[in-house]
Amino acid sequence: MRNSEWSLHSAFRTPHSEFEVTVPLHSTEAIVIGGHDLAEADRIVVFYTEAFGKVRAVAAGARRIRTKRFGGNLQLFTQGQLVYFERPNKTLHKVNEFAVIRSHQGLREDLDCLMLGCTAVEAVAAGVEEGDVSPELYRLLAEGLQLLEDTSRPYLVMQGFLLHLLRLLGYLPELSVCVRCRKATPSRDGAYLSPTQGGVLCAGCRSGVADVLPASAATLGFLRGASTSTLRIMDRISIIPQVLQEVSDILQAFLRHVLGRSLRSAEVLARL
Repeated sequence: MRNSEWSLHSAFRTPHSEFEVTVPLHSTEAIVIGGHDLAEADRIVVFYTEAFGKVRAVAAGARRIRTKRFGGNLQLFTQGQLVYFERPNKTLHKVNEFAVIRSHQGLREDLDCLMLGCTAVEAVAAGVEEGDVSPELYRLLAEGLQLLEDTSRPYLVMQGFLLHLLRLLGYLPELSVCVRCRKATPSRDGAYLSPTQGGVLCAGCRSGVADVLPASAATLGFLRGASTSTLRIMDRISIIPQVLQEVSDILQAFLRHVLGRSLRSAEVLARL
């Protein structure tokens, strides 16, 4: 099994008592989604794991040049097999080892792909709380990073990823009927989407809604198709730049509403 859990037992004796402390040791597939340096030699690493959701852990000595205990394994986007000690009642655990499955070095070598990858992991990190377990979200992130590295259409893959992320977070926009009057919006017609209202508004219902965004028939068709398709199909379709920009603007607006803030990496990417 890829994911497992066991315990280490340590006996502590004092002059007046003897007791046993159980330290859970967990093993699971994981992806590095963030981190920062700690003190002189350590590093705090944020993982999104298949079995335990978001995990923050200290990699002791990770920055020591002489020991090179973790080498370059803990770089952003790296997917591997994580073994960590859980510190009960704490939110910061301890990395025991991290064996690389995919390094995603290619993502870090191309500026556009780097920023797209940063957008993906930042969105996941901001969208989930520690302890929220979703193997489906882990698989989406793993597939998304792999496609971003391999595809010739990384911007299109990114839109598909964000749409599926909204679905898994429970905020997939309503795309079939007007969220106010519940009338169907024909595919041939354009519409408006509102993050605060949760989806499509017809022309008659958009009045008085401050955050409406226009969606052409092509944009609405893409969003509908992508929401019910696999992420991998994004690598095999194409849309005109105007539609891609509309899709991107709409999904970023919905993410801002869900997360309560803009993604820093997305803002940098827009400037590029």
